[in-house]
Amino acid sequence: MTIRGSREPEVVVVGGVHGDETGGVRAIRRLREADLDLHRGVAFVIANPDAVDAGKRYLDSDLNRVFPGNPAGDREEQLAAQICELIQDRTTLSLHGTRSQPTPFALIHRSQPPQLDLAARMPVPHVVDHWGVNEGAITSCGLSVEIEVGPQGTEEAAVAAENQAYAFLKLVDALPGDAPAADPDFFHMADPIRKPPGISYEVHVENFESVPAGTAYASVDGQELIADDPFHPILMSADGYSDIFGYGGTKIAESLESAQQTLLKTERG
Repeated sequence: MTIRGSREPEVVVVGGVHGDETGGVRAIRRLREADLDLHRGVAFVIANPDAVDAGKRYLDSDLNRVFPGNPAGDREEQLAAQICELIQDRTTLSLHGTRSQPTPFALIHRSQPPQLDLAARMPVPHVVDHWGVNEGAITSCGLSVEIEVGPQGTEEAAVAAENQAYAFLKLVDALPGDAPAADPDFFHMADPIRKPPGISYEVHVENFESVPAGTAYASVDGQELIADDPFHPILMSADGYSDIFGYGGTKIAESLESAQQTLLKTERG
């Protein structure tokens, strides 16, 4: 962890939660060396350095599935406990990479309402609530927002991560200036879309675009898979995951106010 600014850290920027998602790691390293006119203390954190060095998503457990962690657990569970303690009372941006397009987009958890407000001001076209799916993510710890910045391991993702970090630091008044304008739409992530056994996989739909029932959304070894119900794909790709294509989703709003009302109503019941 590197702390910049003249005060104790009030803000945190995290990369490397998954060791094979190097865009955020590169951005963190560049920000550590940059001449930043910081108005608040900022901690720049590479979350899982051993996994980064190994070029692996994780070593023992998926770090982004074991928050808030366990001080007596395996290495990632211990890391999760340490990171959660660090960020619990600090506004946090976590930078991630993906094999799906388009990016960037934000991920939040509805149990932490301030996350939605912050994500809606980030320069991303889409904000996704992942409540009920992929629990144990870093978003379970306080005011933290995940951003999927681009293709894993690419310079494109590193530049996008750096741009998102600068926007975030301006939004939280850690850097002077205004962040780019934002006008996202809002989605809820739902069930994973499983991959049948096969050798060759293709995806025929675009993430965040409506897929009507009866549409061929993917192929396995040339055989089309047909949607039984309408959905919006999220994190869909042919090779991003070994066992799923990605996730089905629902578009819930086109404005922050509507999203707040919808998520609150859904959470209550």
